[in-house]
Amino acid sequence: MTEREVRIQPPQVFFFQVLVILAQWAFGVWLLPVLRTPTSATPLGWAFFVPCVVAFIVSKMWMFRFFGKHRASPMFKEHAKDLITEFPFSAARNPFYLFDFLLFLGLTLLIGALDPIVLHGALFFFFLAFYVVPREEKRLLLTHGTDYEAYRSRVKRWGLF
Repeated sequence: MTEREVRIQPPQVFFFQVLVILAQWAFGVWLLPVLRTPTSATPLGWAFFVPCVVAFIVSKMWMFRFFGKHRASPMFKEHAKDLITEFPFSAARNPFYLFDFLLFLGLTLLIGALDPIVLHGALFFFFLAFYVVPREEKRLLLTHGTDYEAYRSRVKRWGLF
């Protein structure tokens, strides 16, 4: 692994943050205001949480199949030989990272505390935006050169911004 590669993988950080959220819930320790008191799962919370989790799991299955089709690894082990620009990469340069926020949203709606989406979601976004994505983009630029520059000028990093 070279200096340009990502040493701390997004799934490691993601699951650590989910464990911290679950620990916060178990011990009732919230850093931000809560939406309801006491913070507990309600039937409405479960009704919002379950679709978020299902969409998260389906997106991960889609990601593994998508990268498998292109003979690449989503875990930074084998990189695609060709630049992938088809959907969903035609809508955002990092589309699969966006689906990770579904679990933070679902936990916020289930638990009734703002920490999962506002605190942990933001920390995960900053980790992606300032550590993972710049390294990925450097590697793509070195590998694909002007093709990647043209793609980068056409497609926004996070879709809308």
